Amino acid sequence: MKNFDLGITYNEYLSLADEEQRGIIDKLNEQSQLINKDLHKVRNIENKLNILVFGEARCKDAATEIPFLLKLSELNKNIEVKFLRREGNEELLEELSGERKVPTFLILNEKGNTVRKYIEFPIGVKEILLNTEKEKVQDIIDNMRKGKYNDLIQEDIIRFLTGEGYRYINFTKEV
Repeated sequence: MKNFDLGITYNEYLSLADEEQRGIIDKLNEQSQLINKDLHKVRNIENKLNILVFGEARCKDAATEIPFLLKLSELNKNIEVKFLRREGNEELLEELSGERKVPTFLILNEKGNTVRKYIEFPIGVKEILLNTEKEKVQDIIDNMRKGKYNDLIQEDIIRFLTGEGYRYINFTKEV
C-alpha cells in the first residue's frame, strides 16, 4: 500500500536511536501503563487499521506517546503500526498531515491517504496548553512527559483508533 509500505518496524525505528536516546525511550516506556478504561473499544475494532507514525528517537513527546499506541495496538490484530523518521521525510509528512510535527500518527486508507491524524499532543493536553500562560507551557509539557497526563494520552489515542468522538485541533501556541 502506498505510503504505509515505506514504514519500518518499531525495532528498526529503535535501532536508529543512540544509547542515550534509548535510555530515555526505555524510561518513558516504563511509565506508560494502560488503564482499563475503554480498552474494550480497541479490542472490538473490526476493520484493518494501517497506522504510519512519524517520529524521531530524540523526541521526548514521541517517546512518551508511542508506547501507548503500541500497547493499544497489541490488543487487536487488525491494528498494524509502521514508522518513519521525520528527518528525510518532511515533505511526505506535510503532504499526509498538513504539518511537520512529531509525533504524528496517521491512519491511512488502502490508497495511502490520511483518514485520521494525531499530531504532537493529545487533545486534552492541547486544550490545557491553549489555556495556559506562555510562561507555564513548558511546565505542562514536562508534566506530560513525567506521566501526569497519561490518562489523556490513552483516551485520545483510543478515540483516534476507533474514530469514536475523535477530533483534531491544530496546536500553534509558542513554547
